Amino acid sequence: MSKEKILRDHEISVVYSERDWQILNSKRDRAINLLEMFAKEGLNPYIYGSIARGNVHQDSDIDIVFTDQIPSYQIEFILGKNGFKNYFREILMATPLDSLKLYIYLSELECITVPLSKLEKKTVEFYDFGGKINLSQLKSEIRVPGIDKRLVLIRPNIKGHEEVSIIGNESTVAKEVGISLNIINERIKVLLRREKYGRTGVFLKRSIEMGESTEDVLKKLANKKSIVRKKLYKR
Repeated sequence: MSKEKILRDHEISVVYSERDWQILNSKRDRAINLLEMFAKEGLNPYIYGSIARGNVHQDSDIDIVFTDQIPSYQIEFILGKNGFKNYFREILMATPLDSLKLYIYLSELECITVPLSKLEKKTVEFYDFGGKINLSQLKSEIRVPGIDKRLVLIRPNIKGHEEVSIIGNESTVAKEVGISLNIINERIKVLLRREKYGRTGVFLKRSIEMGESTEDVLKKLANKKSIVRKKLYKR
């Protein structure tokens, strides 16, 4: 069964094995190292998704996001300072209404998201939707509730976690996760559409070559697309 299959009428308790805890601790140790790299420079990124919730497996991604606008060259300078060189970068804009974002892939399972234009409130809530924690929470071994791509709320507990479908429980889940009902309904709509029709393309996607700077690529995109210019002007 696909890990992303949307579940309805679903409610179970999951008890973690010793191996599950080992994987989680290993992933979180790595996440702490990555976040500390930026914290030493006065920045405060977050970990979001399964690492924040705790329901990880061996191939779970370590997803880092900055919710404040930080110059991309500053992030890349910090990475270079810490020995990261041959990473992959791309600029994405999912829809014309979405924010411009830079994705930096340190490895197949490690990604940093940097906003290139102001994040809309619902975009910030998207990260809360999946569960989001900072360095201090990571070090304190805190896990937070969040919703996965199956539209299932992961509710951490001392033995593992509980799972419950958010379909039919939208209002309760919104309050528990601390996000608006609107974002819950929107994500349900998007993921149900994806289940029915499959994934659709993104509005803008531009890979950045090793010899290119993010700033130069942004300027080229802005010259070609007025919507990019407007987003950057709002910065």
